[in-house]
Amino acid sequence: MKIGKYEIKHSIIQGGMGVGISWDKLAGTVSSEGGLGVVSGVGTGYYQNKEYAKKLAKEKPVDAVNFYSKDGLTAIIKNARKLCGDAPLACNVLYASNDYGRIVEDACEAGADIIITGAGIPTNMPEFTKNYPDVALIPIVSSARALKLICKKWKRYGKLPDAVIVEGPLSGGHQGFSYDDCFKEEFQLENIILPVIEEAKNWGSMPIIAAGGIWDKTDIDK
Repeated sequence: MKIGKYEIKHSIIQGGMGVGISWDKLAGTVSSEGGLGVVSGVGTGYYQNKEYAKKLAKEKPVDAVNFYSKDGLTAIIKNARKLCGDAPLACNVLYASNDYGRIVEDACEAGADIIITGAGIPTNMPEFTKNYPDVALIPIVSSARALKLICKKWKRYGKLPDAVIVEGPLSGGHQGFSYDDCFKEEFQLENIILPVIEEAKNWGSMPIIAAGGIWDKTDIDK
């Protein structure tokens, strides 16, 4: 699978799971094995027992500026590189994050090859990577309508998504569904992905990546 200028040997992308799960060891190992490892940009002030949080209160990082630590994210990506070398490595940055743009820029500066963003519709995502033209951009959507809106907004930056993740209601974390919608047949992954594929054809060629409830080879085959 080709995402921007990067070749992913095995078309398997590890999900971005925040606060200590998708950090250096998991992401670096996945990339070293030929998949795409994804470092989470959430809660990096907790990395290595809060070593990179500059201010603590009751043993917790204080405020958003310490919950997210640039130094922590940089160390995570650096340590992931010790495992995967020059293999493609991604960073997941929630659009709902405080100071989203700064986190994206920090990830690029630290050496992330690919930025993945969900938890909102990242209509201005390319604004923060303009100084890093080789960094590939992947928005997460839950409908063809969301992809269409992103592509229309990104045109002003002269940019289109390098790939798109379609996230169904079996995913964890931030979703584009209400609780009740999660149980409706029309919102299941196998039903929302086809309209996204059709919408993507209107904007050129980009990989469409299925996400949410995919755990093993049986799910992948399905």
